[in-house]
Amino acid sequence: SSAQNIAVNGIISPGTIIRRFGPNLTLSGNAIQICGNGYYDIDASFTVAPTAIGNVTITAYIDGVPIPGATATEAVSTANNPTNLSIATLVRECSACCDTLKSITFILTGTASSVTNAAIVVEKI
Repeated sequence: SSAQNIAVNGIISPGTIIRRFGPNLTLSGNAIQICGNGYYDIDASFTVAPTAIGNVTITAYIDGVPIPGATATEAVSTANNPTNLSIATLVRECSACCDTLKSITFILTGTASSVTNAAIVVEKI
């Protein structure tokens, strides 16, 4: 994705889809939508440059609820010093068809930051 300045509690935009196979995943605004029964593997990596000293945290959410264990935090001692945060998690979707969409978002907390790279892979397994 292109560089984006994210305020505290802001949603990180995934940017654009590079590759998409099958009907189970779509991009809608700042959310990745999943549909269809099964498990989805989520691997995300972010390069962030916090605007102040402190902790910077990114958490993956599904339908506005934090995904347990899907949080990455880094303590930064120098403002504007880039650091990498990675999240790897698995979610389960229980609907039998695509009538119900689930939205996956990534929220930044702790310290406002410039996100210079967001690489996100969501795969139905």
